[in-house]
Amino acid sequence: MDTIKKLKLTALIGVPVLLVLVYIFREPILFIGSCMPPCGFYEMTGYHCPGCGNTRAVRALLHLHPILSLRNNPVILLLALTGLGFYIELAFNVFGKKVSFMPKKWIFWVVLLVLLMIFYVVRNFFPILAPIPQ
Repeated sequence: MDTIKKLKLTALIGVPVLLVLVYIFREPILFIGSCMPPCGFYEMTGYHCPGCGNTRAVRALLHLHPILSLRNNPVILLLALTGLGFYIELAFNVFGKKVSFMPKKWIFWVVLLVLLMIFYVVRNFFPILAPIPQ
C-alpha cells in the first residue's frame, strides 16, 4: 500500500475517533472556552465582530443543538458541514470511487465568504440576527 493511501486511510479512521473523543471530553473543552475573556471589540464598540458567538456556537454544537449553533454564529456549523462533505469524499476515494459533490471552484468559496461578511455587518443592525446573549 502506498503512502498516500495509508494517509487517507489513517484520516478516514482518525477523524471519527477524534470526534468521539471531543464529544466524550466536551465538558473540559467547554470549560476552557468559558475561561475566555469577553469580546474586546464588542466591549469597546457595542458591535458584534465576526467571531462573536463562536464559543456559544461550538458549545451548542457539542450539545447537539445545530439550530442554536447556527443562531449564535453560522460559520461553526458551516465549517462542520464542509468538513463532513470533504470527509465523505475522502471515504469514497479510499474505497476506489471518485465522488465529488463539494464545490471545487474558487468563485463559490469567494461568494460564500462575501455573503458571510455581509451577514456579519447586517447582524449588527437587526437584533434577531445577533448572537444570543450569554
